[in-house]
Amino acid sequence: MNGISGAGQSVEDRFRALTQSKRPAKKGDGDAVVSGVAVEVKKASTDTLNQVRAVKYITLVCYDERDGSWYVVPAHQVVRLVSEKDRGQHTENPFESATISLRALGDFHVVHEQDLLTRVEAAIRAADEFPRVKESMKNVLGKSKALASESRDEVGRILRESGLLG
Repeated sequence: MNGISGAGQSVEDRFRALTQSKRPAKKGDGDAVVSGVAVEVKKASTDTLNQVRAVKYITLVCYDERDGSWYVVPAHQVVRLVSEKDRGQHTENPFESATISLRALGDFHVVHEQDLLTRVEAAIRAADEFPRVKESMKNVLGKSKALASESRDEVGRILRESGLLG
């Protein structure tokens, strides 16, 4: 395939059309629902895939608009790739948001677009084989939310005490 068909059609829409998947109820739940499971769909226009959120522990689908290639990365492999980062994209914790080079995704390349659904379903099953990794990401997310709440409370208290906040 040499590009997204249909003027202005988004990558997410194209993926849903190709896989007969549904739009999730909430945007934060991913970009598509395949066999009842959320999937993240991203478009790359350079070699860098931005804002990869391993902490969500969902299958990552990437469309490289430069050559029309698709990649399907199981959630546990997303975690593995991100675990090699010292820090995240605009954050200290790489599991919250990170960049991934498309060069690292070679093993996840989908040769034939018509195989997307099969590859996504296989990726979902593969990730299910690593419940401890999934639980670890759930714990990371919980700790991250707790730290954010504690930080807001502490800084707010200090700002009020300093007369900078009402």
